[in-house]
Amino acid sequence: MHGVTYRINEFIRPADQHSLMVDSSAGLALGALPGLEDYAQGVSRALPLVDGLVCSLGQLRRLGQRTQADAALLVRMDWNNTLRGDDFVLPPAVPQHLPLLDPQDALDLGAAGMVASFLLGYDEEIEANCLRNTVQWALQGKALGLPLVVEVRPDGPRVSLPDKAIELGASYALEGGADVIVVPHPGRKSLETLGAFLSVPWLVKASRPQDAAAELDEALSFGAAGLWLDHAVFGLPDPAASLRPLAARLHTPLAG
Repeated sequence: MHGVTYRINEFIRPADQHSLMVDSSAGLALGALPGLEDYAQGVSRALPLVDGLVCSLGQLRRLGQRTQADAALLVRMDWNNTLRGDDFVLPPAVPQHLPLLDPQDALDLGAAGMVASFLLGYDEEIEANCLRNTVQWALQGKALGLPLVVEVRPDGPRVSLPDKAIELGASYALEGGADVIVVPHPGRKSLETLGAFLSVPWLVKASRPQDAAAELDEALSFGAAGLWLDHAVFGLPDPAASLRPLAARLHTPLAG
């Protein structure tokens, strides 16, 4: 089995080709996040319920005590300040996007995969850097047997048609060599378009935790591999109670 496929199977279950993933790495840009002030404790109840957990470099190093039943750990390869809104204590004056790691670093950390953002709607240099990084990480990752997950983020002020921007970003990620692609929920018509041309596993990112179940069901009907949640799930009163039914939807034969 090819190394990339072997590691993808750590967070996309071979039995049903479905995955529930949670991204906890936004603290890189936002600082301490609700529910994750004590990181290891905050994610502990989620680890047996999800298939993959995206961490920053520092977060991944704090999760050494895991079992085989726990989520695979993926590492965030880049940093950007576009998650910071105008209400942030230091709102960004200029959007920035910087690589943090190379694939060999990710492999040495024991990560099951790399995660990178593809930002759309900003100046041309940022989009060009995203494409350049995607290609380089994908090529180097394939040589090392380490998959690249690309998260499409059409958040910039120049985006006028979000659904079309999502389709465009997904095509860029695919052409750049991404092994797995994550897209925000773009609406039914664009989901159908994505399902028709994406030839690698893709996941839909829930708009909000309370919308996750409905958006997941719709995405699955067009061939999505699963669901991507951001750190907001850890700010809920009981994250595990929210994750458990989503895991059951994706892995019904295996759910306990």
